[in-house]
Amino acid sequence: MKNIKRTMLGVACLVALAGIAGLVVAQRQAADKAAQQKPAMEPFTQKLAPASAAPEAPEPLVTEQTAPPLESPPPAKPAKAPAREKPADAIPEPAAQGQVVTEDMAREALSSVGADPEAEECWAQAINNPDLPAESRQNLIEDLNEDGLSDTKHPGPQDLPLILNRIQLIEAMAPDSMDQVNADAFAEAYKDLVNLALIASGTGGEPVR
Repeated sequence: MKNIKRTMLGVACLVALAGIAGLVVAQRQAADKAAQQKPAMEPFTQKLAPASAAPEAPEPLVTEQTAPPLESPPPAKPAKAPAREKPADAIPEPAAQGQVVTEDMAREALSSVGADPEAEECWAQAINNPDLPAESRQNLIEDLNEDGLSDTKHPGPQDLPLILNRIQLIEAMAPDSMDQVNADAFAEAYKDLVNLALIASGTGGEPVR
């Protein structure tokens, strides 16, 4: 009987020791497993660390400094055109030169009356000059039907603009004639110029003798 008790006691001790040993082994295995899992988690935590940290301020962008726009220079003032030199035989300007228009000066200007304003001014001063003889003034007016025309008896279309300009000039000046001599001369020149205008335009007119 005593032997049976001893045997059972021994078996119980072995079982207890086996349980203790199993517990120790289990704890070691758990410790080893934990040690093996820890390195695998470190990279993941390192990846999370930058996300949780405060973001660094971005470096300022370096922009290329552009040069300020060049101011356009002020526009150059246009150079004044040089004064035109008049030819030696140009019509004189009595008003500008303070000269008295002579009959010869007016006669020279007569061919350009109706085409050149300066010639008209010179001629007008002569026919309105009371110091000029009446006959001279009469001839300067009546000769508007001759001087400056290509053909005094049979003017062509090229003469028509000049003839018409002289007709308009007489219409403007005749009402203010200086005296009866000028008034009669204007009437005679006007009649002849109207006839020449009809001939030049080919619409009629009487032959000029």
